[in-house]
Amino acid sequence: MLATSAGQDQLAIMERLSRYAWGYDSNDPAMLLDSFTADASLAMHVAGGGEWGPYLGRESIVEWMLGVMQTQSDQRRHSMTNVVFDEVTETKAVVRCFLVLTAAEHQKVRLVTTGWYRIETVKQESAWRIRKLDLFLDAPF
Repeated sequence: MLATSAGQDQLAIMERLSRYAWGYDSNDPAMLLDSFTADASLAMHVAGGGEWGPYLGRESIVEWMLGVMQTQSDQRRHSMTNVVFDEVTETKAVVRCFLVLTAAEHQKVRLVTTGWYRIETVKQESAWRIRKLDLFLDAPF
């Protein structure tokens, strides 16, 4: 059983991951910005050799995400599941979780891709934020 404060931190980190996904899927730049530290980095690694990033700094990350959103005519949904905590201290945590990315368009839903995240979070000013996000996609989209 987790100690109360560790359990609360884990719930807060999972909430942050959900806010990141909601921010992207609902096109909410403020929620996305709040999900990352000022010095955050994001990189995507696609099976078969494709790489995007790294994007450095939360403004750069969100600007890139907003640009990607503008190229999509469908409604994306990022489902982050099976969260595993590899490291948890009072100020840092390393998390892995799966991604199932779906899209809805013209009243049809399709699977876009799957993959997994490795995410480093840090506690700043009593809030957990993403410092490093690496996404490993199982197939291109």
